[in-house]
Amino acid sequence: MLPITINPQHLQVDIHHDYRLIVISDIHGHLDRFKALLKKVQYKHDDYLVILGDFVEKGDQVIDTIHYVEKLDQNPRTFVLLGNCEWALSAMLSLPELANQIPIYLKRISSNGAIRDVYHRLQLDKHPDTLLGNQKQIYIYLKDELTYINQLPATLKLNQFLFVHAGIEKRQDYQNSSLSSLLEMQDFYHKGHILEEIVIVGHIPTSNYKQTIDNSIILDLDKKIICIDGGTGVKCLSQLNALIIESRNNKITYHQEYVQPLPIYQIKQDVISQHQDIHKISYPYFEVSILQKADQFSFCYQKDTNQKLWIKNEFLYLKNNTIYCLDDYTDYMLSIKKDEFVKLIGVYDQYAYVIYHNQVGWIKYESLKEV
Repeated sequence: MLPITINPQHLQVDIHHDYRLIVISDIHGHLDRFKALLKKVQYKHDDYLVILGDFVEKGDQVIDTIHYVEKLDQNPRTFVLLGNCEWALSAMLSLPELANQIPIYLKRISSNGAIRDVYHRLQLDKHPDTLLGNQKQIYIYLKDELTYINQLPATLKLNQFLFVHAGIEKRQDYQNSSLSSLLEMQDFYHKGHILEEIVIVGHIPTSNYKQTIDNSIILDLDKKIICIDGGTGVKCLSQLNALIIESRNNKITYHQEYVQPLPIYQIKQDVISQHQDIHKISYPYFEVSILQKADQFSFCYQKDTNQKLWIKNEFLYLKNNTIYCLDDYTDYMLSIKKDEFVKLIGVYDQYAYVIYHNQVGWIKYESLKEV
């Protein structure tokens, strides 16, 4: 849980004319993907743009992303909100009591992120200082970026919409929700809220809420909740989503676009698979036991969801004497007609993991030809 060390800011904006509003969340340092999405939605200077936090860490272009977001934020129609990753980055570099968390953080993450980037730029891996000394050097290097992050608001109320990174508590005075709720609430879509406004959030990848692997936006006007995090920087299979809200003559319409940079392949001959149930492994239930080992797939059991399914061997790994599935996973075998097109997620020995009409599944790799 995040310690309560700041008083979050809350903005309110009223628009009394027709408008076009673009909402993007959880960019996580993927600047190229972010720019491609802005181009795809034909973002213009007179559009309203809301970035729902978590534009830092987990990607290879974090510092450049901060600079780009800060430049966009110079437009008075752009609103950038605080996410848990921005808060954590600032806290880890600003609070002396968290200096000892930096080496733990560097061991836990992969080769990307602003802290690791600066750690290498300053050659602290070759010439380490004390824990506090390392923290101070990285803070000084990122002082301008952290100054920008520290002034970001936590919520934005714009007409009938409330924007927040993770969620709000069930209270009318949502501004008094804890900082932890605003920035890192789990399962907000199922918990719900009691406001009249439509609450728009990121933070939790939308696929976590679905029976299939599907990163598209959840637009639930009955619950008055819209979830837009497409899993960029978090999931092996992800996309960066944009929610487009248009108001014309007081009528609201919604549209969504996304960027998912995967190669396109064509089916060389009909692929026919027997009808089967679709099983899915997803957060947080990745622990499995192997019931039957085979060359390509192993028959496994996931006790929390009471599922038995075939998992590709490359997706299984052993940690602390426990077997886990690597990421979101489905065992579905696809049937696809000749000359249809698929997006290729990856090739694993004789099989290809693909997306066909938004359905993730498996086919023989020999059935594909590159476009």
